[in-house]
Amino acid sequence: MPKVTFLNEQRTVEARAGQTLLEVADANGVNLFRGLFQGLHCKRVHGWCNRCKVWAAPLATGALNEKTSAEKRRIRLNGTIPAVGTLRLACQAVVNGDVEVRTRAGFMPPAPSLTWDADPRPSKWRDRWEKRNDEADDDEEKPKKKAAPAKAAE
Repeated sequence: MPKVTFLNEQRTVEARAGQTLLEVADANGVNLFRGLFQGLHCKRVHGWCNRCKVWAAPLATGALNEKTSAEKRRIRLNGTIPAVGTLRLACQAVVNGDVEVRTRAGFMPPAPSLTWDADPRPSKWRDRWEKRNDEADDDEEKPKKKAAPAKAAE
């Protein structure tokens, strides 16, 4: 089953192939509609209100469908969607593989917490940081050279 990762919400969920990102988000309690009037969006005729914009990055070729004609329309209610890039309408983006989704700012803040879970995905900077610490440990194990005796002042 394809996996959809909502980066801002720090959630990874499974989706059925053929579901839209909006259906996946609704089924898993992720709110894509931001701002004051969250309930005001196209419920039956998808693609006209332009309120479910997300940045969807497919992790493999063919993980998302191509941009639809509803997304390519030049005149849009809430601004246009560029022809290139990862900005998509969640009601038009069909999931066929693993996808990372970044939602827009302005969401309801999460409950306050003093813990911050580390991102489990591999990253280059973390690997470099761990190697730096390993090299520092190796330096401590090596015997240090004795300092040369200071010359006597004449």
